[in-house]
Amino acid sequence: MKKKLTVTDNLGLKILAVLCSVILWLVVINIEDPVIRKKFSDIPVKITNTDAITDQGKVFEVLDDTDLIDVTVTAKRSAMSTITRDSIVATADMNELTFMNTVRIKLATNENNDSLENIRADVENLKVNVEDVKRVQMVIETTTDGEPGDGYMLGEVSTDQNLVRLSGPESRISKVARASVEVSVEGITTSIKADYPIHLYDEDGNEIEDKSITKSINSITVSATILQKKQVPLRFSISGDAAEGYEATGVITSNPESVMIAGRSSVLKNIAELVIPEEALNITGQNKDMLTLINLKQYLPDNVILADNTFSGKVSVTVYIEKEEQEDIHVESRNIVLQNIPEGMEAQIQGMKEPVVLKATGLAENISKLTDLTITGYIDMSTFMENGELKTGTYQSEVTLNLPDGVTLREPLVAEISVTQSEETEQNGNENEG
Repeated sequence: MKKKLTVTDNLGLKILAVLCSVILWLVVINIEDPVIRKKFSDIPVKITNTDAITDQGKVFEVLDDTDLIDVTVTAKRSAMSTITRDSIVATADMNELTFMNTVRIKLATNENNDSLENIRADVENLKVNVEDVKRVQMVIETTTDGEPGDGYMLGEVSTDQNLVRLSGPESRISKVARASVEVSVEGITTSIKADYPIHLYDEDGNEIEDKSITKSINSITVSATILQKKQVPLRFSISGDAAEGYEATGVITSNPESVMIAGRSSVLKNIAELVIPEEALNITGQNKDMLTLINLKQYLPDNVILADNTFSGKVSVTVYIEKEEQEDIHVESRNIVLQNIPEGMEAQIQGMKEPVVLKATGLAENISKLTDLTITGYIDMSTFMENGELKTGTYQSEVTLNLPDGVTLREPLVAEISVTQSEETEQNGNENEG
């Protein structure tokens, strides 16, 4: 009895002592390995089983940046010491897509996951928009910006491809009005070939930058030819004959008188003028000035173009035609020279009326040159020789007269020439015979 009383003696104090020991132990333990909380920002959400959407011919996009979340982890210090941002795994399984187009985000860590007190995110659900996939094919436009260097112009622009296929959410693809590449030619003087990115634009010309739209190609190769420019005059000639009694004056005018052409410098250096062939201006039967339009593009040399894109290439050309005038001219035999008479031979004109009156025709400007002009002429006797010998006899030949340019005869002047041996030659021959 006495011993029992000893055990129960001061029982309250003993219980209090035990409780204090337990509390002290818990305090010591908590101080040594406390529970702490840590926040990790911008944790990406890995989306799994996307084929659950794409296999249905649909596409989805994440809304409100719910695929990038902040995560708070609660754990003891010992467990937290090995957890980093890269330790946190956030996933959203598209097989769990709800009718509200949300997917619950699951959180875990790949370090001490079982030792966590708590793990939670500021966003619980991934929000998505699901649409039908739309695919279109668009022609790629090529636009240029700026002007080449002085004296140069932009020639042909070509690309290695001209089509791009787009795919993405129907609502996004429907906004795309055109696909284009932009090439700057500002100040350049040589041809270029480079890769340029493809840009998408809406109907208002605003560029569309949308990661949900996929392009089959992101860039194309563009070749731009830079051509040198050169101002050259136009040169014309005519074909055919004007109506009887009329003649072209030789004056041809055009509007414009010169044009700017373009081509490679190696080609342009050999071009001093643009020659229009005579068949382009046929004056047959014309009895007045002929006005016509000529398209210069038909007569440009190979690899040459007109430099002015606003110029159609058509020029107005006038061929001036006037009525011929007639004038009587007088020719005397003493003014006709017989040339190239062989030694030992004599030649003289016979039976010619003095003077011979001929009808000369031509334009007034040329006919006026006959005034006070002594008409002379000649006959080349070498044209009658055979093997270098001129035989005796009678010959007929046209007389070449010194008429002004542009003056012709209605009928040619034909003279009769008598060729004989000279007296000295004949005497020597007789002596040799004797």
